[in-house]
Amino acid sequence: MSALSKLGEARIDEAIASGELQPPPPGTELDLESYFNTPEGWRAAFSMLKGNGFLAPEMEMLKKAAELEEELSSCADAQTRLKLRRQIEELRTGFRLARDRMAQDLSGI
Repeated sequence: MSALSKLGEARIDEAIASGELQPPPPGTELDLESYFNTPEGWRAAFSMLKGNGFLAPEMEMLKKAAELEEELSSCADAQTRLKLRRQIEELRTGFRLARDRMAQDLSGI
């Protein structure tokens, strides 16, 4: 085992001992569906974000749009409803643009 491998193993052991890193319980199934549904060129970045409790910016947009839709369903004021609809559409448009940009990046255009 190389010195770098030993150093890495030691760091992992320290993180587990301090509670910073929690391995999954033995026998639990890994959810690989989202991993394989992610485009190959983005898997490492998305895995790191997800592993550290962050959502990809595109997913944050969809989450925020869903929250605004829920708020819209209980809103009675016409002005506020119009404002919420505009915000939702802006978020969805931003998501579509980001998705298209990602597709272009992956296709090499």
